[in-house]
Amino acid sequence: MPLLPLIKGTFQALTRSDELEREMDEELESYLSMVVDEKVQGGMSADDARREALMELGGTEQVKTEVRQSRHGATMDSFVWDLRHALRLMLKTPGFTAVVVLTLALGIGANTALFSTVNAALIRDIPFDEPHRLVAGEKTTDGVPNGSVSRLDYFDLRDAATSFEGLAAYVPHRVTVTGEAAPEVVGLMFATWNLFSVLRVDPVAGRGFLPEDELEGGSSVLISHALWQRRFGGAPGAIGRTVFVDGEPRTVIGVVPAGFRFMNDTDLWVPVERGDFFIDRQRDSHSLRLVGRLAPGATLAQARSEADAISQRLEQQYPDSNSGKGFFLDDLQRQMVGDARSSLMLLMATTAMVLLIACGNVAGLLLARSQGRLPEMAMRTALGAPRKRLIRQLMTESILMTLVAGIAGVGLAVLFQRLLLQLLPLGKPGLPEPTLDSTVLIFTVVVSVLAGLAVGVVPAFRATPRQPWEQLKTTSRVSGGRRSTRMRSLLVVTQVAVSVVLLIGSGLLIRTMTQLTAVDLGFDPERLLAGTVGIRGSVYPTPDERSAFFATLMERIEALPGVERASGISKLPIASPSMDWLVWPEGQPKPGYGEGLYALTRFAMPGYFETMGIPILEGRGIEDIDTPDAGRVVVISEAVAEGLFPGRDPIGRHLNLDWHDPYEVVGVVANAQLDGVRADFPEAVYMSSAQAGATSMWLTVRTESDPLLVADPIRDILREMDADVVFSRPRSMTTIVENDLSGLHTVTTALGLLAGIALLLTAIGLYGVLAYHVNQRIGEFGIRIAIGASAGKLLTLVVDRGLRMVGAGLVLGVTLSLFGTRLVQDLLFETDPLDPLTYAAAVVFLGAVGLAACVLPAWRAMHVNPVEVLRKE
Repeated sequence: MPLLPLIKGTFQALTRSDELEREMDEELESYLSMVVDEKVQGGMSADDARREALMELGGTEQVKTEVRQSRHGATMDSFVWDLRHALRLMLKTPGFTAVVVLTLALGIGANTALFSTVNAALIRDIPFDEPHRLVAGEKTTDGVPNGSVSRLDYFDLRDAATSFEGLAAYVPHRVTVTGEAAPEVVGLMFATWNLFSVLRVDPVAGRGFLPEDELEGGSSVLISHALWQRRFGGAPGAIGRTVFVDGEPRTVIGVVPAGFRFMNDTDLWVPVERGDFFIDRQRDSHSLRLVGRLAPGATLAQARSEADAISQRLEQQYPDSNSGKGFFLDDLQRQMVGDARSSLMLLMATTAMVLLIACGNVAGLLLARSQGRLPEMAMRTALGAPRKRLIRQLMTESILMTLVAGIAGVGLAVLFQRLLLQLLPLGKPGLPEPTLDSTVLIFTVVVSVLAGLAVGVVPAFRATPRQPWEQLKTTSRVSGGRRSTRMRSLLVVTQVAVSVVLLIGSGLLIRTMTQLTAVDLGFDPERLLAGTVGIRGSVYPTPDERSAFFATLMERIEALPGVERASGISKLPIASPSMDWLVWPEGQPKPGYGEGLYALTRFAMPGYFETMGIPILEGRGIEDIDTPDAGRVVVISEAVAEGLFPGRDPIGRHLNLDWHDPYEVVGVVANAQLDGVRADFPEAVYMSSAQAGATSMWLTVRTESDPLLVADPIRDILREMDADVVFSRPRSMTTIVENDLSGLHTVTTALGLLAGIALLLTAIGLYGVLAYHVNQRIGEFGIRIAIGASAGKLLTLVVDRGLRMVGAGLVLGVTLSLFGTRLVQDLLFETDPLDPLTYAAAVVFLGAVGLAACVLPAWRAMHVNPVEVLRKE
């Protein structure tokens, strides 16, 4: 075959003028005829011979077009031709295209959905005017941020600070609204008069708060747009009307814009009254959260410095209450995102890893296909097409496929996004809703293009030889296949390593969930119903009347079929955290701020401990005899008894609670998880709700079967007793416990699911490499069998190759995990980030999956028919 003369003549033709193009066409057709004749002499039909020759050349028209475009430098025309050619190739190989598109669409879709959530929570501005000037504030103890600010400290900071255009405070609450419509329990926010001016939110009807609304005795209220529609039908006449908030009359002065949300789901805003110390009676009681707007030109660092100076002055003025206490200021959006930040970044990193594994699989497929296109690319190179021109064509093909995958990924992202919004805690209300906006779509395009570059660049260089005449020799094709196989093996090693990281991460979270499930809650959540009931103080003005209402309610609930016990508590375990008070033994001086023992404070009804299943260790619980006229009593947890009366019997002793008169200790109960399943705060004190005159209680009802079955009968009882009293948010205690862990459970489930997908893709990639390896050596295996090689020997050859890749990936993955587990460290509970059992389980499991992926290719190698192989050779 006169191959060299053809190549020589072609290169000469490329240096001539366009008049010699016909000569090139004639030489090409002459060469094509020679190839066809040779194939016909080998026993092939003329049609089949010409068809196969055209395939080897990539089509004479395509080859000639390549040469023309390379000579004329028609950049735009050649780019359009590349797109058309890539599209035709995708349509000609629908199976290959579908596998590539679907594989990448899953990864791109998951990344798009996560990025839309990250974009809403961390990148897009919160929906307030000049949000970069908004800051949030809380208290610090010895420099550590730890919650709400004292009312008195807030007013001192607001009056003295000059770094703020405005500094507001707020505290959420839940109340019962009555009057002119059916009673309902809604969210209420006590707010200083300047909250809405700080946020720059104006009412859509009526007016906002004024400084005089902060004076003692104010009775104004702002209502949400939704409540305006529900209770007043959106009528303008609602302004000036009266609503009863927990029985107290309030005058509607304005309506907040539709869709306004800030930190909590709220329907009512009531001004914090400067002279009313119902929430904070002393400087060492804390309940307010801060939000401020920096003054023009002021920076967060300047505001922090000024707040530190003010806190130092307050510490000097009030050493008993402000020693070691300060203010912490931070960006409002960062505070609103809260703990969701770490979960979002973890899942974003995980989906990126899954996309990386998917890209590895697709790159392996393209590498395998590039081997079959070596003759085509070699001939195009020999005919004068520049190598960079061919690389560009191949890259266009891969990028076009990944862009199609990106389009499909956007569709999947819509589904993923809905799932994320239902499952993933995204911080405080008021953050922007995740949407597929222009930023997200640009992200998708960029990710798709980068994925196209990642999966296409190596196959493109492998498929375009620098020495085309070497690749046109049949004996050199094996070397190219070996190089391609080595590259695919490296991809599999990377996939295994990434899968190990994901498996270990999800394994650590699973261990954490197991530990949390085994936590001793201190009470029995099974068959326990909980819900809130609030009565109006104006209707039941005395502690005796309030106590009588709740006592009657408990009697009637306990008379219901299927009810074992019923009681109540001011703050339900886990569902109502916080409210800690300083406690110390009577007769001792009051400890300085941050020095004494703090305990979670609760007001309980008779029978509460028996209903909850909290063991009474000494003395008694709260009983009917603990009336408002009786001596003040308190039941303490075991941790308080050990902290205040070590080695002594606490029964009959007295202790002080903040500013209250001393209480007599009448009982000691077991520690319970009141602040949350993960909380380490066992110190608690329980006082009589009757003696406190409580108007709002959490009902706790122990039942014989499904606790939700008694919710409606309880509502019926309340309607008979007082039509304005609502049984709100009835839930089983097991649901409350599960909800406390829902965020971690969601992250664990998502990470486990993504790790499973990564593992599946890795197994497919490993199988593909070994199957290709067996196919490349099918002739060798046939000869080995023909000369007596055992099936076990062939099995060992294939499995050994696969396990080498798996082993290398495991070593790399475990090494990366030593650093990667830092991403989940903050989510762990009583679990070491280097837990050896988790690492070992991940290695063994992935090793088993890798071994299983080796079996089918090895089985094929063992069953090669040597007669058929030798006949083909």
